[in-house]
Amino acid sequence: MNHLHKTCVLAFLIVLAIPVLRAQENSELPAPAHHTEGGFRNTDSSFHETSFTKMMPWAIGRLGDWFAKPTGEIPHTYNDGSVLKQNKPYTITWVGHSTCLIQFEGLNILTDPVWSDKIGPVAWAGETRVLPPGIAMDKLPPIDIVLISHNHYDHLDEETILKLSKNPNTRFFVPLRIRDWFEDRGISNVEELDWWEGVTYKGLKIICTPAQHFSGRWISDGNTTLWCSWVLLGKGRKLYFGGDSGYFSGFAEIGKRFGPFDLALLPIGSYEPRELMKPIHMDPAEAVQACLDLRARKMLAVHWGTFKKSDEPLEEPPEKLRNEVVRRQLPQENFLVFMIGETREW
Repeated sequence: MNHLHKTCVLAFLIVLAIPVLRAQENSELPAPAHHTEGGFRNTDSSFHETSFTKMMPWAIGRLGDWFAKPTGEIPHTYNDGSVLKQNKPYTITWVGHSTCLIQFEGLNILTDPVWSDKIGPVAWAGETRVLPPGIAMDKLPPIDIVLISHNHYDHLDEETILKLSKNPNTRFFVPLRIRDWFEDRGISNVEELDWWEGVTYKGLKIICTPAQHFSGRWISDGNTTLWCSWVLLGKGRKLYFGGDSGYFSGFAEIGKRFGPFDLALLPIGSYEPRELMKPIHMDPAEAVQACLDLRARKMLAVHWGTFKKSDEPLEEPPEKLRNEVVRRQLPQENFLVFMIGETREW
């Protein structure tokens, strides 16, 4: 074998070895702080998980709510989808709970879509909707993107996902280890991301960002999948979807990296009893502070008025939000409370 042949073979062997070497290097890198051996955890220094002995008696006491329809005077309007057909560059529709339809520079985006009447591990029991979804599924425009923040039943609804997946052009974006849930149901058009990872899809930058919460759909799978929030960076606007979260320092970090935002969708419900909920659910006052931390120009209140998941009255969160905005002398027009089914430009 002449010198040239030896050189070519050596170069070829080096090229073959590169992926192995890179894999070895990656395996030696320390895991991110929010990763555990079997799943994930919250890393904010102020986070303290509510003990099982405190949470379980409260949860057992609420089992009766799974068989009763809650009541509440929640503002709502009929949305026939006609405004959405105009395909304006920036509109948002509150469907209910954490489900919003966002029109963003020619794309139609859904956040945590839930159209089912009941949410829970079985179809015959679970929290029941107070009001129907703000727009019927058959009135939706073709959906380009679905953002999932975590796998709780009020954010990842199997019946809704199966219907949306019938459109082969709909792409689902999920945090780590939730793609398996989709693939088990024959859905492959799924992008799975870790905190601070991002992709560009149809010209829109989509970034998975932290939240302070937890995951699990049954007793045995707690925190085995990741939870997150989402950042959308377009050509002319920026939007933040908070998913479900307690108040934590991550809001300021996200605001520092990607803000200021034109609009932040932030949860304001499911906060009582405070002793139990504070680590994982913001109250309205904390949501206001999160909006400021994110450097968001406007905030839309979500995660309220749809399912009775905690002890506060269904109508209370917006009232507390308004009181906090007035107390802090902030512009009231920047803190939006929609009727279920309402569409506005943003």
